[in-house]
Amino acid sequence: MRTSLIIIVFVILLVAIGLAGFYAGQSLAPTTTVTVPSPTTYTYTSTFTSTLTQYVTSTTIPPNAIVKDPTPRIGIVIAMPNEAQYVFEVFNMEKTFEFMGYNFSTGTIAGKPVVIVISGIGEEAAAGAVIAMNTLFNVKWAVNIGTAGAHSYDHDTGDVIVGARIVPYGNRRYLSYENWTYMRLGITFANGTWYRFLYLNASNYLLELAEKASREITLPPTPANLTGRNQTYYPKVYLNGTIASADIWTANATYILRIHNELGTDAEEMEAYGFGLTCYRLGIPFIKIAVISDSELTGSPWCPESIMVSMRNGVKLLVKMIELSG
Repeated sequence: MRTSLIIIVFVILLVAIGLAGFYAGQSLAPTTTVTVPSPTTYTYTSTFTSTLTQYVTSTTIPPNAIVKDPTPRIGIVIAMPNEAQYVFEVFNMEKTFEFMGYNFSTGTIAGKPVVIVISGIGEEAAAGAVIAMNTLFNVKWAVNIGTAGAHSYDHDTGDVIVGARIVPYGNRRYLSYENWTYMRLGITFANGTWYRFLYLNASNYLLELAEKASREITLPPTPANLTGRNQTYYPKVYLNGTIASADIWTANATYILRIHNELGTDAEEMEAYGFGLTCYRLGIPFIKIAVISDSELTGSPWCPESIMVSMRNGVKLLVKMIELSG
């Protein structure tokens, strides 16, 4: 009996020591949301769920906390530096820095606070850039602007396509190399609900803003040497565009026309769907501005000059949108 009692006491002591070690190793610090009233001292809100009571404390910022800029900003996501340089032409820079592997620049365009992030090429890169941007900034709305290839004979270098919808044309089920169907993958929510769709729609407010802005700008003619037609082209802003987006560059006119006929696409590029879907999940209003820089259909080349011409046209629209925004 005495031996059994000693064993029981010994087991209880072992359990108590283990629990103490377990809890000693756990961080009890709550998640903090930080605002910035001064360079060294910060106010943050710590929320404890116990008895549904909230306690607000003022203290020095924890050294490992991420400081989120509370200033409402327009977020601009651009894939490549040779595209971004034409946005920087109209940008008043305040500072630039790196975070989560992305280059950020803060400042103003048309007197409005903006943040620019260079995402790199591809859907995943654009999605990651939006997450990093949302972590650091209070993004009121976001735009992805960049070069694109034409999917219609109606478009050529210098045209600006406002993406009312984005379609992930790489989401395919192949029955053979020539025979495929498009998959409506959509998204799965935390509760397990699968919301299936093929087209991702841009925000109505931003589409209306783009329409207003388009009435107040004029695009210069595209030089003949940048068009496969070998004649001066007069570009336009197209307001109800469908953007084909995937980590694919389709360089075959037959396949381009097939995608255009099946999905009604105006242009293709490689970031819009990753950008747009991430904005959708985070509740950020978003829009895509695709600028036509080349066409496999007409033979218009993709080159530094076509990037310059098309990006400057897209930036004209973007600046006017920012100017007109609230």
